[in-house]
Amino acid sequence: MEPLRTAPESSSFVLLADHQARTPASFHDGPAVLHYHSKQCKLSILETDLTASPLSALRPAPAANTANGSADDEPREVVVDGVDVWVTSDKFLLYNPALAAGVSIPYPSISLHAIQRLRLPDAPDTEVQGLYMQIATPAAPSSADEEEECLTMTVVPPPAPAVEATPADADADADKETEPPTQKLYAAVSACANLHPDPMSEDEDENGDDALFASGVVAAGSADGGLPPPVDGSSGWITAENMHEYFDEEGNWIAGGEEPSLPLGPGAGTVRAREGEADEGQEDEEAKWRRTD
Repeated sequence: MEPLRTAPESSSFVLLADHQARTPASFHDGPAVLHYHSKQCKLSILETDLTASPLSALRPAPAANTANGSADDEPREVVVDGVDVWVTSDKFLLYNPALAAGVSIPYPSISLHAIQRLRLPDAPDTEVQGLYMQIATPAAPSSADEEEECLTMTVVPPPAPAVEATPADADADADKETEPPTQKLYAAVSACANLHPDPMSEDEDENGDDALFASGVVAAGSADGGLPPPVDGSSGWITAENMHEYFDEEGNWIAGGEEPSLPLGPGAGTVRAREGEADEGQEDEEAKWRRTD
């Protein structure tokens, strides 16, 4: 989570519709793609989490009478108004234009996000819908606790404005359901988070490589990215490019020398009778040689 001192501008991003309308010749390496943008959102967060993080730059001054509870020792929930939300393919941006300050949040630090129904402290009688987010915060270097610390907040977008339809398209708009703003925000964050998967730790990377090498599934290649060196005494690697040098069209060996073969494992070539057949065969033999008086 980093401070953001410059206001984001729509011209610095590529709209999602424009990005999807064209097929790039290669992977997208231009400006970030804007998946969602909403103004005048509300941010609901515990005051302790707000003051201990860069998110404190979004609030002008501590608000009074924002406690969500009667006990003085309970954590107080505060609401920050007038926050602009930018969901880009690069980072998740929160910006308060009244204070000319904001924060940028990398997606790998967003460990959880979900749609939530809640009542804000400044309007306890009204239930609203918002995007609940759990954000990992870096622990202090001297902290002995290995558990990851995190803060939680809920972003509440403004309700969708009512659009007056003309009589010509009134019937078409009646059948078309409007997607709630929170659902759009959730879909945008989900799409962008999928573009930034969690990095693999060094231990997982090393253990995975060692297991593959130990099992013989993977062998070390050459420095130029080619195939590994052939096994001592072999005729080299047989690939799709040089297969015609070793086999004819009918699959016969034509490379000269002894045709390579793989040893069969234990039990190969053994024919086993089905259950019951062996017992029936033994009974027939006994009946055949049995003497009768």
